[in-house]
Amino acid sequence: MRPVVLGTMFGSRLNLNGDQGNLLALRRYLQAAGFSVEIRSANGSQVALGCDFLLVGHGSAAAMQSIETALSEFEWNRVSSEVPGLIVGSAYEWLAERGKVNETIATEDRDSQFEIGSLGPLKVLGYRNTTSGLPNLALNGRFICTMLHGPVLAKNPQLLDRAARAAVAKAGLDWPEKAPDSLIEWSETLNELSASIWALECEEEFPRLAV
Repeated sequence: MRPVVLGTMFGSRLNLNGDQGNLLALRRYLQAAGFSVEIRSANGSQVALGCDFLLVGHGSAAAMQSIETALSEFEWNRVSSEVPGLIVGSAYEWLAERGKVNETIATEDRDSQFEIGSLGPLKVLGYRNTTSGLPNLALNGRFICTMLHGPVLAKNPQLLDRAARAAVAKAGLDWPEKAPDSLIEWSETLNELSASIWALECEEEFPRLAV
């Protein structure tokens, strides 16, 4: 069985708020489900198309400027139509400014607080710090775009499960019909840890993951 391939675009530069932790959480969850996982750098379209999930994290203005050429040459429409992914913060803003997503920039007073975002029935908790006016969560092609910073997958197990299943499907593999004990145990641990975080950061009820 081939590994599930997780790609990251300029991971050392686009990690301002620990965004690369999303890949660590996703890898651990996939491994608990019984899959082998490979993480690779995916700075160009052709490499990204060979991945089963793509992360583009948040970076400083200097970091974004340093990779402007690579971002401009990237085939965003094609990749987003074929590869599931998570686009965070400044990467989402960059795409919105250039008309490569459905949403547009509408500058407003800065939001700097923990907020809940919704994606269909999913509720997702994260830290919002932006003047962009972009939504907390939006779906563009197969990309989940978010203005909620940091490792949102790690503290939102339902979203993590969705990302894992999408990556497995892209890999042409089958999700286990019966959850292995390792996945059940890890999901219970995730629920406990994430529930504690939610209790500290918001007043809404934590949406537990059932596997």
